[in-house]
Amino acid sequence: MSLFMREFESGGLKFPSELAETVRYFASQFFDNGRLFQLSGGHIMLVADLDSNPDYLEKSRKILGAFNSVYPRFKRDYKIVFTKSYESLSSTNDYIGFIQFLHERMSECSFHQVEDDDVKAYREHTVIVRELYDIQAKGNMQDERVQVYCQPVYNIRTGTYDTAEALMRLQLPELGLVFPNRFIPIAEKHQYIQTLTRIILAKTCAQIAKMTRDGYKVRRISVNFSASDVRQADFCDTVSSIIRESGIAFDQLAIEITESQNEQDFEVTKEKVNELKGSGIKFYLDDFGTGYSNFERIMELPFDIIKFDRSLVIASNTDEKMKAMVSHLAKMFSDMDYAVLYEGVEDQTDEDRCIEMSARYLQGYKYSRPIPIERLEEYFEKIS
Repeated sequence: MSLFMREFESGGLKFPSELAETVRYFASQFFDNGRLFQLSGGHIMLVADLDSNPDYLEKSRKILGAFNSVYPRFKRDYKIVFTKSYESLSSTNDYIGFIQFLHERMSECSFHQVEDDDVKAYREHTVIVRELYDIQAKGNMQDERVQVYCQPVYNIRTGTYDTAEALMRLQLPELGLVFPNRFIPIAEKHQYIQTLTRIILAKTCAQIAKMTRDGYKVRRISVNFSASDVRQADFCDTVSSIIRESGIAFDQLAIEITESQNEQDFEVTKEKVNELKGSGIKFYLDDFGTGYSNFERIMELPFDIIKFDRSLVIASNTDEKMKAMVSHLAKMFSDMDYAVLYEGVEDQTDEDRCIEMSARYLQGYKYSRPIPIERLEEYFEKIS
């Protein structure tokens, strides 16, 4: 049994003696031959032999009930994990890492009974961490484990596909194809995201150069950059250097960024965007419609395209008021010479509605699911 109380973790607060006594009482009262360990200021673990406690599930329920009964007296946030030993964890002596992995996915004042799927998820997590570390250490801009997928974007005015969004994937020997929702948070936590973004940028620019040489009309391909990417002191130099080395025109590359959530990030983003804008790079405001949108800040940045999030496409189909709101927002941007791109368009109904709502570009499963970037030639026009 693992008991974690975050407020005691920093060392600023000490365990109240009454609470410590209660924990010790539980350790001796409910499990035979249990041993209590304090792993850190706020992390306590009770370990008991399974053979001595064959009814461990019932005992776990009882100790949890007793814990909940005293909670009103202490009112301290907690996370509780119950687990049996697993050979894969025992062989690496990695129970602390495993439980910390679970803590990150738990809400406060909750408990979790470990299942086999949790151990599998942690094993995959450790594989991703190890591979990301190796990718970072080697710094190979052509690393085959980092793959570029693309989603073509439909240009309403020309009726063709001449732009696309680059998307990141990992292809790992032990796990196969890994999607961003699984590895991006890990990469950001461990400061590996900048290396991944540089690789995606380099590979995207190389493919633009190849397609251009082969006679395809490539207006541009956009690459997503995180706030931590933009904060890097060498961000502008890195982007410019990679584009220049690829030999493509600067306006064939677009950068997608989300709206800054704090003043410091906004000022840094503004400085970097203005520095790169003069080279011809296009800028997209990504995920418009999610969270809080500060129009004053949006107006201060020289965006070329506003990407309306899928949630707005869905909302515009719920009732006339929502449709009117989305339509007016899109028209306002369009009237100010921003191009409006709707993402998440899935069928003809979505397409017709978005065109009616001042769309310039459309992106979604109606046109294509994300595909390897090498397959963009199937969508783009060949002009020579």
